[in-house]
Formats: sequence, structure tokens, C-alpha cells
Amino acid sequence: MQDRLRENTAVHVAGAGADRRFGTRRHGTGRPCRRYREPRSLSTWTESSQGTSTMKTTWILTTGLIAAQLASVFAGASVLPAGATGPVRSRLIILADMGNEPDEEQQMAHMLVNCNEFDLEGLIAVTGKYLRPEAKQPYRRRLHPELFHRLIDAYAKVLPNLKLHAPNWPEADYLHSIVRAGQTGYGIAATGPGKSSPGSKLILEALAKNDPRPIWIVVNAGANTLAQALIDYRASHTPAEVEAIVAKLRVFENGAQDNSGAWICAQFPNIHWIRSNYQTYAYGGPGGRDGNTRVNLGPHFWKPYPYSPEGQHAWLKEHVRTGHGALGELYPERRFGNGRLGFMEGGGTVPWLGLVNKGLFDINHPSWGGWSGRFTANKVANVWSRHRDIKPDEEKVAPFYVYREVSDVWTNPDTGEVLHGDYVPVWRWRPAMYANEICRFDWCVQPFNKANHHPVAAFNGDPGDTIVRLTAKPGEKVALDASASTDPDGDKLVFHWWQYEEAGTYPGRVFIDGANTPKATAHIPTGAGGKQIHLILEVRDQNPIASLHDYRRVVVDVEPDIIDSGATQE
Repeated sequence: MQDRLRENTAVHVAGAGADRRFGTRRHGTGRPCRRYREPRSLSTWTESSQGTSTMKTTWILTTGLIAAQLASVFAGASVLPAGATGPVRSRLIILADMGNEPDEEQQMAHMLVNCNEFDLEGLIAVTGKYLRPEAKQPYRRRLHPELFHRLIDAYAKVLPNLKLHAPNWPEADYLHSIVRAGQTGYGIAATGPGKSSPGSKLILEALAKNDPRPIWIVVNAGANTLAQALIDYRASHTPAEVEAIVAKLRVFENGAQDNSGAWICAQFPNIHWIRSNYQTYAYGGPGGRDGNTRVNLGPHFWKPYPYSPEGQHAWLKEHVRTGHGALGELYPERRFGNGRLGFMEGGGTVPWLGLVNKGLFDINHPSWGGWSGRFTANKVANVWSRHRDIKPDEEKVAPFYVYREVSDVWTNPDTGEVLHGDYVPVWRWRPAMYANEICRFDWCVQPFNKANHHPVAAFNGDPGDTIVRLTAKPGEKVALDASASTDPDGDKLVFHWWQYEEAGTYPGRVFIDGANTPKATAHIPTGAGGKQIHLILEVRDQNPIASLHDYRRVVVDVEPDIIDSGATQE
């Protein structure tokens, strides 16, 4: 590691802007990488064949920045406003208790091999329940931003090879420039007038940029550095200005690890705040015991290794930790002081992972789901921290409102087992997520022709990253065409169209004719008037390294039923 251990006073580098960070669009073919999820039903994957289409439909591809303006209209239906879809690239700031345990370094190494897919604007070392001045272990009594720098130095060594496989990688110097230390004390008590930190100032700098996109803030520990930023802003701005700045925030809080999150939500009730007590652990866990009979690690997709944390780490040794360059070498085992191994990556991967799939995940709609889980469409009151010593402080500031986790039902295609519950909205994507991790760490060392790259899912001839918006009438047939999809490696493609029932508002099944072909037809039920239906296009490549996926979400807003009065006046 170089002499970049800036610790609590990382220096801001002026002019580190977007033009310095990024080149052209997309992974190996010029398109942002994405991932895979298992089909919702136990339908069989088939190779591409020709299907039939039945009608022209008005459809919209939007970026969220210019949602209402971007429209491609065919004959037939009317266009609904499409402002719901998310931006092509999301802005991201991560708050993490680096040094608390090895999972933070696992998560951040993993994040760095995906960081060409979003605009990373801050890496802030913060305190939390376990890393704080009162901790028993001396190492956990202080912040460790130097761990970010250590990982970035390793990233710099593999960056030239990463650039062989995809564009848009930020330069290492830029990443060093956005490392900060947050509040040095624990909880909301460590905030207030005169307590600004380099981390809280960075958040304010990001919010002050002339950039209309919202900022996805991942809170992988305590939230008091974000609280300090809001306290400072409120002290010098009007209530209307405060509301405007709060409206730019999209917060994902992992595990409610201090008392600041509830305080922020009570003080700034319009803030967009997701609280995950369960799904955040579902990348490799949740761990613990299931019926006191076995460790509950969710669906077993790290075969041929055993169903255990040891098995997961054997999988990581093969695919990440050995033979994958300097960054993989710094990917640690998640081993605790008693020698026990924990499930891989803990709880801090899921919060940022959804940003990779721009055609699937929308940061403005937590109920739509994706690799970062699925949550309520509206905020609910008093979703308490699972930590017993934090809940009493939250009760003092209640009521507060957050988006909470919801459950999915999914059939594991490997076993036929039907799974349901709060972990399933992440588990259902697990095979694709793991394949993505395998292939991206390969990019650190392999030439282009010895690695796999994501296919490009095209909808109606458009290979973009946007979520598709359609309108249709009850009883109509909607043509779905992915025949222009491609693969940069020339791999065969497998197609699957499926209805994400839980993400929509129509409470029934939608029949898709040709669901396993490039061209399919969705039959809109006659009783679906006024409802919203979510269809997912999955395009998977057939590659011996690992099967990578790309997605397009198709949101169908069904027009209301027309009520015929049945009477005419003379």
C-alpha cells in the first residue's frame, strides 16, 4: 500500500468530476453489465426459437432524467407518463464500518469489480453498533478509512485488465479522492453544531452538485454521518430548501446499526428511506439456525462445495481469492475471533447490488424489486431495529416511517422447492449474482477471449438499459420481441419472459405465449383494468465459465375499464 493512509482527514481533490471518471457506455459491447435471476415458476429453459407477435403497442423507454420526453410511439394505445423509471446510471455513496469485521472488505472488493456500472461519489468510514469508541477491542475504537485506500491500490493494479472487458471504470486516483472519515463517535449523540466531519461535508458536496439525479446512499453501519450532513444543511437553509435536498436522497439502511436512522426519519419525514433487517443479509446468508437443525444459508448455489460457510469460502477461494489478481488477494475470509467462519459478505452487498441492473431495478420504486431486494410501495410506521439496545432510543423519537421488507414466492429451479418469505426477494436472483461475481473477478486477470461477458437484452430492437413502459387495454395482446438481443462472445442465448406478480398491482396470473422464445405475447386479462403488470425479460448466455444474464423490465399500465352507461338521452 502506498502512502495514502489518509485516515480521518482525507483530502478532497478538486475537479474530480464525471469526465475524469468515465468513458463510453456499457460493458464489453458498450452496455452496462447485468445479472441473472431464477424463473419465478418451474418452467423449463429452452433455446431461442421464433414466436409470434400480435399487435403494435405504444411503448416508452425512459431514463428517469428525461422520462416524459423520451417516447417511441407505435400505433394503437395511449402513452402514460413514464417518470417512474430510474436513471441510466445511479449516483452512489457508501457508509461502512470498515475494520469492524472482514465482511466489509469482502463487500468493497466485490463492489470495486462492479463500479463501472454506477457513479461512485463517496466512500465514508463510519461508526456503528460494533465499531465505536466504547468497543472492547482497541482496533474497533477508531475509524479505518485506510482500508478503502488499501483496496483501491489493489484495484489500480487490475484496472488495466478490467478495461479490456468493459468501459466506464473510474480511475484509482479519483476513488482515493472520495474516501472520507465520518463521525468518530457513536449514534446521534455524536452529531450537532460544530461536529461536522469530512464525511458529512462530502455528502453535502455531492448534494450541492448541479446534477438532477438522486443519490443512492448505502448505510452499512451507523447513519450519524448522514444525520450530521442534514443537521448542517438545515441550520443554514430555508425549510423549502431542506425539503428539496431531502428529495434527492434514496437511502438504503442495512440493519439499523445505530439510533440515527429513526431520528433522521422522524426529523425529515419525507425522506426516501429503506430499512432492511433481513434481505440485506441474503447474498450469502442469513446464517443462524433454521429450526435448530442446520445453518440457514438460503438456496445452495455454490456447488460442488458443501452447504456451509466453509463451503462458501471454498467457492470464494476458487473464484475470487486465488488466481484473480491483487484485488482478489485482498478479499479476506470472514473469520471471527473464535476462528469460526461466517457466511460470505455479511449484509453490505445487497444494498448496492441492484444498481448494476439498470433495465431491472429502479431506485425510485422499492416495491418493484431487483438485486437489492423488494420493499413496500408506501412507507410504514416504526420498523424497529433488530438490535435490542437500539430500539429503546428509536421508541423515543417515534413515530418514524420507512419502506420495509416484503416477501416473495419463488420456485428453486434446481430443486423444485417452493420458497417464500422476506429473504426470497434476494434469494431468487442468487444464481445470477454468483455468476456475475465469478466472471467479474475473471476480468481482473483474463484476456477478453478467455472470459465471459454479459449478453445484451434488446426489447423491440432497442438494446438500451432502460425500463420499458407500455400501456394496453384489458383483453389485449401485447407483443414482446427480444430477437435483436446479442452476446459479445457469440454464445447461444436462452430467453425467458415471466411475470413478476408481487411487483405489480394486478392480483392474478398473466399468460405469456412463447415465454421461452425471443418473441412472445402477453395476454392482458380482461379484469386487469386500472392495474399495473410487471413482465421481466431474461436473456441468458450459454457459456462454460458461468451463465450471465441481462434483463429488461416491461411495466404494463392497463387502462381503466370503460363503463358504458347503457342509456342515451332523446
